[in-house]
Amino acid sequence: MRQSRFLAGAVLLVATALATQSCTRTAEAPTPAEAPAAAPASDMAAVVSVRELMTNLVDPLSDNIFDAVGSDVTSKGIVETKPTTDEDWARVRQGAIVLAEASNLLKIPRKAAPAHDYVSKNPGELAPADIDAAIEKNRGAWNAFANAMRTEAIKVLDVVDRKDVNGVLKAGSDIDRTCEACHLTFWYPGDREAVLKDRSSRAYTDPVKK
Repeated sequence: MRQSRFLAGAVLLVATALATQSCTRTAEAPTPAEAPAAAPASDMAAVVSVRELMTNLVDPLSDNIFDAVGSDVTSKGIVETKPTTDEDWARVRQGAIVLAEASNLLKIPRKAAPAHDYVSKNPGELAPADIDAAIEKNRGAWNAFANAMRTEAIKVLDVVDRKDVNGVLKAGSDIDRTCEACHLTFWYPGDREAVLKDRSSRAYTDPVKK
């Protein structure tokens, strides 16, 4: 009888130990609430259309690059323009930074043009709804053009660091062609043939002498 009671007590003790161990492990296991939280969805949203972004940000600041080097024929002869002071070069850098960062803004989905009273200045330009459809159909190409603009803009930063006047002139030409390729794909594809013909016959400005 005593042996039976002893065995029963031993079995109960082992069962209690196992149950306690199981509870401890269960308590130590992470609960769903303790799991790492998922990354929040991006809250980036477009405020204006592509046209407005270009008109108010990209176009004005890109002129810091396009207008930095050039030659004008005046009544007094040929007048050359090129960056010479730290302030001049800072303006070129500003233009490059804006173009590089604007490439990210262009990849945020947004309307091509404002919906209110929009009138194109280019007769060959597609209607805003058609531009929207073209971009949505081939957003990969749209993003690739934006990335290409960023690549060319970043090159300008190196040009500025070297104070390379001829480099600014070449960079402006490369940026212009990159942007034009996008415009001919999404904005006014009907003008492609005429633009390419004009490009092939155009005389480009020779590099400016330092």
